[in-house]
Amino acid sequence: MADDDEPVQHCRLDTGVDIPNALEAAGIEYLDVDDTRTIVIYQSAILMLTATEGEASAARAFDVALWEPPVEDADRDPVDLLTRFIDDIVATVDGSRR
Repeated sequence: MADDDEPVQHCRLDTGVDIPNALEAAGIEYLDVDDTRTIVIYQSAILMLTATEGEASAARAFDVALWEPPVEDADRDPVDLLTRFIDDIVATVDGSRR
């Protein structure tokens, strides 16, 4: 899990989403950790995505935490980065946030 000082955003979806398939469809690199956690490389940042409702293969809600900022833009606003990541995933699956 993320430390208290690591930026985290929560996302709840209308339907279950297969996170690995959504990441592949968006062209985002990732590594499965277990049934609920996935390490993601997004715009050269390292994120930890954790399904909080369901498993990664059918998540209805997830948290995403910034583990390492982007290499090329370490001063980038972490909230903006996480928001864009969530927006990209939601758009890829033609879903909507609740």
